[in-house]
Amino acid sequence: MHSQHLTFHKKLAAASVAQERERQSERDEQGRSQEEPRQEPESSSNSPASLKMKPVTADACYEVIRVAYAEVCSFRTSRDLYTSNAEVLGWTHRYRLEGEKLQYCICKFFPGRTVQEISDRGWAVMTKESSYKALHSRGMTSNLHDIQTVNEDNRVFCRELQRPGQNAIMKTLLLMSRFETEDGLMTIYRALDHEKFRFTGVVSPKNEGKRTSRVPEPRVVWLDMFAWTSFESRSDGSGVDFHFGGEMKHFSADNAKFWMMEVLLMALRWESRTMGPLVTLHS
Repeated sequence: MHSQHLTFHKKLAAASVAQERERQSERDEQGRSQEEPRQEPESSSNSPASLKMKPVTADACYEVIRVAYAEVCSFRTSRDLYTSNAEVLGWTHRYRLEGEKLQYCICKFFPGRTVQEISDRGWAVMTKESSYKALHSRGMTSNLHDIQTVNEDNRVFCRELQRPGQNAIMKTLLLMSRFETEDGLMTIYRALDHEKFRFTGVVSPKNEGKRTSRVPEPRVVWLDMFAWTSFESRSDGSGVDFHFGGEMKHFSADNAKFWMMEVLLMALRWESRTMGPLVTLHS
């Protein structure tokens, strides 16, 4: 256990350095483009109509939310959760194995913050392609395509992920929804049935010129994913308890370790972008 934490801290330190370089690069790029205002496309070329996709309705979103919220409550009240006594930069985690699924939740307390403040900042990060891509490791290829805005609290995206060294792209037709709960606010990230909505994917103009390349086209794997975040105020008003949870299939121990490390690093990058810089790591 001790050696695993040493390894984690080494990887975390390297990721923090790389992250700072990336953010400096972003700031330089923004400085160069200040004289040329840009407007991010919302759903022009990737609208349901242009993709010949069945639009997602508000009722469909509410049904997904209902089922997802029940699953979250079931997980959080379960008695067979494994709770780690280890803490990494204030983050703790709990998980359980259920069949082929690994269910997890990492959490941290943020003093002096409000539920609405953190929720709004998190939503802004997760629904913007550039900031969402920055949450993943540099070796991970990730894309987030804006497909449909159902309303201000329900949006549909196509997420694409590719692990280093794998000739496969994992795609997900993804619903992001935020809503109120008895204890605060919650956001869910849940895969939709791409066949049900007749969604076949997004063709990126960047890749059209690469079709003559000898490199074989990666195979497409449609990934069923589920993640959630909750923001709950403490009764004494001292701050917010933030929880980031979800579930994934663990085809192997190696696969599970990779994704749990990715989840932890994503949480740290999320914190850096929404709450401010992390503490400096010392060797």
